[in-house]
Amino acid sequence: MSRKRKANRRKTHDVQQAIEPLVKRSKSNEDGASTFTTPQGQVLPSCLEKYWRRRHDFFHKYDEGIQIDEVGWYSVTHEVIAEDTAARVAQLYSPTAQSSEEMDFGRLCVVDAFCGVGGNAIKFATWCEHVIAIDIDPVRLEMARHNAQVYGVADRI
Repeated sequence: MSRKRKANRRKTHDVQQAIEPLVKRSKSNEDGASTFTTPQGQVLPSCLEKYWRRRHDFFHKYDEGIQIDEVGWYSVTHEVIAEDTAARVAQLYSPTAQSSEEMDFGRLCVVDAFCGVGGNAIKFATWCEHVIAIDIDPVRLEMARHNAQVYGVADRI
């Protein structure tokens, strides 16, 4: 892991420690399920709290407006894994490229058949010329589109 990535991870951990007291828990909502409220005012089921605390592992730009639903918390790929997967796929077609900046995009197109909220599709778009993102849920597909705009790769998806 690079020094920059380690430093960012340390910063994220420090921020998470600072936010810990700001998270408000409630015993139950009208359905009887316990919830917690994030500092941004979002009310989420308590079962998602462990995922929310690691939100920057999923999307390092989470605080810039990333949208994710309950199913997305369970299914999104960690950003480091998505980046590695995209790099490996792209390097199959351009073996000399060591970074997305060195990549000769050529005509490489990837299909993300289960894109969800866009974790893998966004990383594929940093390495590939075009990504076709497919999902059965139109709301989640719209979230993926929005998240791609946050990352600045919407034109490739």
